[in-house]
Amino acid sequence: MWGKIEHYFDEYPVRKVIAKTLLKYGLRVSDDLKIKAGDIEVPYTKIAKALDVDRRVVKETVGMILKIPELKEIYTNLEPTVHMKYVGRHVGYGVIEIEPEPRAVGILAKIAQKIADRGINIVQVVAEDPELYPEATLTIITEKPIPGDLINELSKLEGVKRISIY
Repeated sequence: MWGKIEHYFDEYPVRKVIAKTLLKYGLRVSDDLKIKAGDIEVPYTKIAKALDVDRRVVKETVGMILKIPELKEIYTNLEPTVHMKYVGRHVGYGVIEIEPEPRAVGILAKIAQKIADRGINIVQVVAEDPELYPEATLTIITEKPIPGDLINELSKLEGVKRISIY
């Protein structure tokens, strides 16, 4: 998605960094010029400090987003999402992270089918956008740990570059 909207920020490199960060973390922009994580307001100063930019540029970025219909439609509808990658194992879930070959097609379908064939339920899937994450991965959380022989089987699928277990 980032590749479709980043051109709006080409003349404003700092605003581009801010806008990309808002998108990456699912931080929503509201019509009253606020930045929110769900219903929790995130002050401009906190974002500015995290990105080492001036808080006024954060506010200007929000204003710009609200003035451009395509950006407004996207940023006013963002939501943060829980990612169970690092906590899944603590509650008995299986957690695998797949680094696919660049632009591999159908990799999620192939992996999900292999997991389903073993009668294992998938609880969560997080597929990172390669335009936002240079080393984009596919994280799959299952209701129970995935057996070693299935990990080996998955690692041999076309399009799978690497598998990590958490």
